[in-house]
Amino acid sequence: MDLMPSLTVKLDHTIIKQINLPQGDLSIGRRVTHGLVLEDSSVSADHATIFTVGQDSFLKDLNSTNGTFINNRRVNKHHLKHGDTIVIGKHIIVYGHDTAVEKAADGPQAAVEAALFVLTGPNSGRRIDLKTPITHLGKTGRPAALLSRIGDRFTLMPEEGAGEVLRNNKPVPAGGIALDSGDLIEVGDTRLQFYQR
Repeated sequence: MDLMPSLTVKLDHTIIKQINLPQGDLSIGRRVTHGLVLEDSSVSADHATIFTVGQDSFLKDLNSTNGTFINNRRVNKHHLKHGDTIVIGKHIIVYGHDTAVEKAADGPQAAVEAALFVLTGPNSGRRIDLKTPITHLGKTGRPAALLSRIGDRFTLMPEEGAGEVLRNNKPVPAGGIALDSGDLIEVGDTRLQFYQR
């Protein structure tokens, strides 16, 4: 099975970056020459490295001032496992594997992966994979908006009479609006982030 190690970088519960780990070293720190630059005063100039060989990745802390934490434990060295949560300064970094075999099994639309991450509200922390042509947002039986998919484009449209739907703090017009990866959506008291690659 072909696994590709990746990192999802979050700041203030918002995904700011997703990267596939290269073979060999990925340096992490505040210095702009690093492979992963974290602009945060609590991050050391040279903070940590992740060394990847094949499908295995190993994190090493570079004697950073504030330390590197994995799953709430301070570490110097760590063999990363799928789902490990790395905390460096104010940044939360989730390590994971993407399986090319599983994606291929999903059918012709699998090449475009898209999801909504629920940031606030009753389902906070949940990931909703967008695999169907239409996804309804809002309460069951009373959708406030719908997300339609045509090819690799996603359009957000408010439902008539359902109240205001926001994209990046601006109202979504009745005719709908195309989404870009990273867009923030507000439906009622729920905030979501759209992710596509």
